[in-house]
Amino acid sequence: MTTTWWQSFFDDDYIRLWGARDERTPAEVEGIWGLLGLGADSRLLDAPCGYGRLSRPLAERGARVVGVDQSAALLAEAERRRGGVPGERLSYRQHDLRTPLDEGGFDAAMNVFTSLGYGGQEDDLAVIRTLAAAVRPGGLVLIETMHRDLFIARRTRGSTPSHRQPDGTLFLEETRFDPVSGRCDTTWYWAGPAGSGAKSSSMRVYSITELVHMLEAGGLRLRAVHRGCSLEPFVSDGPDAGGRVALLAERP
Repeated sequence: MTTTWWQSFFDDDYIRLWGARDERTPAEVEGIWGLLGLGADSRLLDAPCGYGRLSRPLAERGARVVGVDQSAALLAEAERRRGGVPGERLSYRQHDLRTPLDEGGFDAAMNVFTSLGYGGQEDDLAVIRTLAAAVRPGGLVLIETMHRDLFIARRTRGSTPSHRQPDGTLFLEETRFDPVSGRCDTTWYWAGPAGSGAKSSSMRVYSITELVHMLEAGGLRLRAVHRGCSLEPFVSDGPDAGGRVALLAERP
């Protein structure tokens, strides 16, 4: 599989399969607001922003949000979902985060929902450097992601994730993991009233230690580690090895 799978993966099928699964959004918005210390008119970079799942509610809450993504399909959906939020409060732009943005001075930046690991480690380090350069000195960067301990804990249970969508579409996910490269190759299969299909992805699953090292190499200083997008400290306990992780870092 080529390392540019993501250039075509995030399309209309992705939106249809994932676009209605937003039950976690209110709690995540609440957590992000507190973790990043956002207030009225705080300048926030959401990168990548996807279809605006978090960008819009954070803008509605008072932040001035710029959402950045490489997928034209996701950005078009974000625009369709903007509602009545004006352009000066919420704007979107297409950009490859491996290259620096031409806009900076943000109070905070966030990279939420496992958006590292698509390519090689140098690609991910370039993304982190882009985020670090985009915030002002003292600005915060939040990275929320899957991590290797959680992935292995789930994998040892031996289950194949599947669910049925509200319209009756059956969704099945198959994964193959290479412990040497740390990459997880995943194929989605679905079938239902709107048709059937398959699409594949390949992601590097980092340990938390590796993620922290990349943050530091990218010019950031770790401040805290949390259980996902919440104010709860991360503790690697239980059958899910602590759950998803959010790393809160600062540009010195």
